[in-house]
Amino acid sequence: METIDLHGMTQEEAEETLKRRLLSAFQYGERTVRIIHGQGKHSAHFPVLKSFVRRWLRESDFARTYVETVYRGEDGSPYTLPNPGETVVRLKGETIVGRDEEIDWVAEEEEWAARKQAKALKAQRRRAARRPTGRK
Repeated sequence: METIDLHGMTQEEAEETLKRRLLSAFQYGERTVRIIHGQGKHSAHFPVLKSFVRRWLRESDFARTYVETVYRGEDGSPYTLPNPGETVVRLKGETIVGRDEEIDWVAEEEEWAARKQAKALKAQRRRAARRPTGRK
């Protein structure tokens, strides 16, 4: 499964990356793509990238041409466990969904756990950096 990680991108960068990478996946016969956009916890008012990706997948001419099915991360998909920080898309093509695809749930869970641990460590470092040293 192809993965597109949009963390840290602007909306314009995310749109360009989505178009380029989804088209590339389609051309090379990849039919399932995971788009990691994050949950939006670092956005000021609402999840900017998450909202943009889902709206773009619903409304863009590009998506209407190449995307067959969109699976919201909150609900999970036939290919992934539930994760509100991602969206999985099935691209149009001749391959029937699920045929000749084996899902390695152990690897999926290990990858998810590693991402969660890395995120926790990063948050811990940020908190430690903000703590006063207590010296005068």
